[in-house]
Amino acid sequence: MVYIWILVLGGVCAYFGPWWIISPVCFVCCMVRSRKPIVAFWTSALAGATLWGGYALYLHLGAKVDLTTRVMGIFTSGTPALAGVPALALMLTITVFIAGLLSGVSGLAGARVGQLIRTRHR
Repeated sequence: MVYIWILVLGGVCAYFGPWWIISPVCFVCCMVRSRKPIVAFWTSALAGATLWGGYALYLHLGAKVDLTTRVMGIFTSGTPALAGVPALALMLTITVFIAGLLSGVSGLAGARVGQLIRTRHR
């Protein structure tokens, strides 16, 4: 259920807010709903990676200019080992990794704060 909440709220907030808005969304959702920190981390990481991977793919497919290849060319121009990797695959891998890590850590922090608040009220 937390996965769905993060996807819906994160998508709506990302439409109106900055790219990092997924972090507070994961924090609040996991603070309120998650009981186990490890589950909060992986659920948030998966939801954030899904949301931003899908959004990056949507932007790539909807663009009239091949911006993905141009941007990845900037990052891989000095690295011959990455020259053969398709730009879309590299961009999606980097996007999913960063979004998953950011979301997972935020969800973990939210779950820990939620545990702290719940134990203080007992």
